[in-house]
Amino acid sequence: MRWHGAVAVVTTLLLPAHAIFADEAYHIDFHHALLGSPQPHTTFFHKPYSNTNASLLYTVSDKAVLGAVNPKDGSLLWRQPLAGQPVSNASSSYLIAGENGQLVSGHDRTVACWDAQDGRLVWDFTAPEGTRIAGLQAINGVEPVTGGVTQDFVVLAVAAHSNAHTTVARIAGDGSQARWQHADSSTSHGSSASIAVAGDHIYYITTSHGLLSSNKANIVSLDKATGKDVGQTSTPVDSEPLGSEGRYLTAVCSNFPFLISAEKPYKSLRLSLLDKAKVTTFAVDDKGEEIVDIAVVHPCHPAAASHFLLHIKSKNRQWAEVYHLNVKAAEFKKAYSLPATGEKSVFAAGNIEETVFFTRSTETEVSLYSSESHGQLARWSRPNFKISPGSLRPHATAEIVSRGKASYAVRVAEFSSSGNWSLVRNGELQWSRPEQLAYTTIAAWDENGVPDALAGELDLEASVNPLTAYGHRLKRHLHDMTGLPKYLQSIPDSILKSSPDADATARQNLVGTKLVVLGTSRKEVIALDATVPGNIRWQADLSATIPEGIEMKSIASGSGRVSIYLSDGSLIVLNSTNGNLLEHKSGTIPLNKLIQIPGRPSPAVIKVGNDGVPHPATDFAPNTAVEGNIVVTINPEGKAIGWTIGQNVEKTWILQPQPGFKIVNAVSRAEHDPVASIGRVLGDRHVLYKYLNPNVALLLAKSDSNALTIYLVDAVTGSILHTATHTGILPSSLTPAVLSENWLAYTFTSVNPTTSALSTQLIISELYESARPNDRALLSSLSTNYSSFDPDAAAARPHVLSQSFTVAEPISHLTVSQTAQGITSRQLLATLPNSQAIVGIPRELLDPRRPVDRDVNATEREEGLLRYSPVLDLSPQGYLTHEREVLGIENVLSSPSLLESTSVVFAFGHDVFGTSVTPSMAFDVLGKGFNKGQLVLTVLALGVGTLALRPFVRRRGVEGRWRA
Repeated sequence: MRWHGAVAVVTTLLLPAHAIFADEAYHIDFHHALLGSPQPHTTFFHKPYSNTNASLLYTVSDKAVLGAVNPKDGSLLWRQPLAGQPVSNASSSYLIAGENGQLVSGHDRTVACWDAQDGRLVWDFTAPEGTRIAGLQAINGVEPVTGGVTQDFVVLAVAAHSNAHTTVARIAGDGSQARWQHADSSTSHGSSASIAVAGDHIYYITTSHGLLSSNKANIVSLDKATGKDVGQTSTPVDSEPLGSEGRYLTAVCSNFPFLISAEKPYKSLRLSLLDKAKVTTFAVDDKGEEIVDIAVVHPCHPAAASHFLLHIKSKNRQWAEVYHLNVKAAEFKKAYSLPATGEKSVFAAGNIEETVFFTRSTETEVSLYSSESHGQLARWSRPNFKISPGSLRPHATAEIVSRGKASYAVRVAEFSSSGNWSLVRNGELQWSRPEQLAYTTIAAWDENGVPDALAGELDLEASVNPLTAYGHRLKRHLHDMTGLPKYLQSIPDSILKSSPDADATARQNLVGTKLVVLGTSRKEVIALDATVPGNIRWQADLSATIPEGIEMKSIASGSGRVSIYLSDGSLIVLNSTNGNLLEHKSGTIPLNKLIQIPGRPSPAVIKVGNDGVPHPATDFAPNTAVEGNIVVTINPEGKAIGWTIGQNVEKTWILQPQPGFKIVNAVSRAEHDPVASIGRVLGDRHVLYKYLNPNVALLLAKSDSNALTIYLVDAVTGSILHTATHTGILPSSLTPAVLSENWLAYTFTSVNPTTSALSTQLIISELYESARPNDRALLSSLSTNYSSFDPDAAAARPHVLSQSFTVAEPISHLTVSQTAQGITSRQLLATLPNSQAIVGIPRELLDPRRPVDRDVNATEREEGLLRYSPVLDLSPQGYLTHEREVLGIENVLSSPSLLESTSVVFAFGHDVFGTSVTPSMAFDVLGKGFNKGQLVLTVLALGVGTLALRPFVRRRGVEGRWRA
């Protein structure tokens, strides 16, 4: 029995080992795979193939991104950017459900057919040059073509400029050809045009805009089989179109398309069918209020009854009226009205065969109505539901399934005014997608996003006399003691149990809470938790505060305030805790770029105008800049100008590049760029001293002859420290650059003039004080603090080591990981737009001292150098995004965490992605594979083993003394 403790120890040690640094992918990062705001006319439920009862949710957003969403959890199944990359204001995109599990989209000049299950491209068709697609409809029941397809498509392509003509074409169901084409040269450029399919005809409707145009819609009837003009009519319309996309035509996806219009303030409606000359006018019941908007809601299934709903909005209330349409008699009849309510409503239409249903969603309930009568079929309450404020137009799409004689299941996909796209099933929120994040243009870290209560208490104690502070601290400790029993009870659970929430909380306590404040092109400001899981803390809509045509140029956060600087020079300040508006100050100096420099009592704000001249922001931020601040700007002529800013602004130098070149970008070191070591220790223990100048700037100049020249300059004197020129640059390629510590990196794509082959080069340069180890050259004779204008300092030039690497694809953005002390080795973070990924490249691989055309020797091997290879292979282990596809990334931010080993990374553009990187491994924290239970069992086993072996050891000691 005395060996039991030892056996327990051995058994414990033989348990399977766990790696401390286990792969933490999908645990320490988050990704919002976004589509953008779904368009109401391109969003619907559809079965991806015929032999299934499960539907998917499809849409084309206003950024021209087609995607399929799983209605169960809101996950993105697949997506396809119709323009190659997300674009802005692409509201003229179209999507219809084809047969045999296919979707057909229209954008710009391209009609494309996609597999509804996996998003694979089946075929595409291109409209004539100089046109863009403005309508897309399906024609069913045609003669089968290749693959047994019995569906053709009608495409309306309007003129994009005055030299082109509007055309209507019928495309074969396999995209192989245009069966016929109707050209219209009479319609002027800019006129509104639309198409509809009904019966045996295709209707082409045009309306003109302007003071001299008549209030009539011209309707051309085309034979569906031949495309010949079989008749033309004109119908009077009012000045306000009420159809989708601001057109007179509505219900184009149904079997009863018609024209609808009104005159403000919406006292009456004018409706007419396309094939009938009869025009019907209805008086609108305004319920004693001024009507501000009317929208048409209708089913889109060809078998559905010809019923539709008018959603009427006043300033204070909203209600609806349901109409029935007799297509043969061209009669519109009001069936019933839904009651007015002070809550904002969103209506949607659905059908089960020919029966049409309407859903009404408010903040408190979801209701279901039949189009036949006003009786409420079902009602579900929505507890604890609140819509965030916003300026977007809400809309919804509904799917209705019968569960019996009088029971229904309703799924409503709602797009709210704040930009959230969510699904509500029988009144319960299933998921919500923050599509408003897809419009992020600027971002800034909020280091003080979550107030620290303990820090506030300590600051209070430091600001009072010692006696009062002691009393306050005593009360605080007594208050903390009240939570001691609960803490003691939680110790066993924290030791023996583990949960994802506990892991996230522990990581947050180590890494810290990182908030990032985002500004969008829709004039919204959003605070996002950049640590897991990337939730939205608050959202503020500034569309009513920011005038039309004014953009957000910069965001700064600190001291509990978020400052947003606008292009007209004005300032908006929000509370960083809840997003409430604190103040709005008008500015007098237009803003092109904003710079913050050290000042008193807080950082001074410098505005840079379009002319490249900096101005202290005395209009709303009267802080005095500290003397000696250096700013480099670029003027419209492509010259770099150095400025000294203190109490006054003085121009110190001008750098004009060589003839034919213009400086297009200026890069400086990051505001937080600590240096842990002033030298680099070589393998033989000698030291190469780094050239560490906080006032260097990297300038990039381009020429019309597709050449690139970089200038590394001393920003104080304007002297050129290093320059390099590259030719054959691809004109449309980006040239991102980064400057950190004693090195710089930039990348470009070039064209081989002989083979026309493209190659992307990544250039890395390191700066040292001398080429010889243990030598500081001219800088050794200078004092600790010296001026850049000293003769020795001006004559001192860094020794530059450069090397070029070829990467497999273009790089659109570069940034560097940041840590608190700079001890951890840096990692170059590169954005790969073609792969839709972000990759971390270790600095060790980019060392320009790697030996060329020979193997490393023993000294170089000890230093960690590798043999130079001109091709830089990007390791899959270095992809921060792993298997995720991050679309449209424009910028990547990096910030230190509480751990020296860890840097927090946040990327934004179209998608939003956040993660943590550890370039030198997580040397100051245990990894995910750490087994807390095994550690406890090991300690207990050692304790038991010690107690069990104590008598044996004592007995051996006594026997040893007797033998002695």
